[in-house]
Amino acid sequence: MEQVFRETILNGTATGTPVRELGLTGRSNAYLSDGVCAVLIDRKSRFLRKDAQQFVDVLVAAQHYADRELKGHVLIRTAPVCSQARSWLEEQGIAVEQVDV
Repeated sequence: MEQVFRETILNGTATGTPVRELGLTGRSNAYLSDGVCAVLIDRKSRFLRKDAQQFVDVLVAAQHYADRELKGHVLIRTAPVCSQARSWLEEQGIAVEQVDV
């Protein structure tokens, strides 16, 4: 993931695409740029395997929306990450990164 894109997501200046626009339900945003689909997880509760599956659903919808292959990237600010979720996402070729505030 490009460093500038990563920083704009973290500091809140990146323009997110609502997942509803991608044809999914929910209130979260996906950030699309240069062949990357990223999400920012900023909560206290644990990032679980079901959350990992939801991101894969967002990634697939974003690929249909962009009409091209996208790499997945999950930025996690404060939530602890379930090891099963992390390993499953990495098996799918999706990067999981924990970032400091």
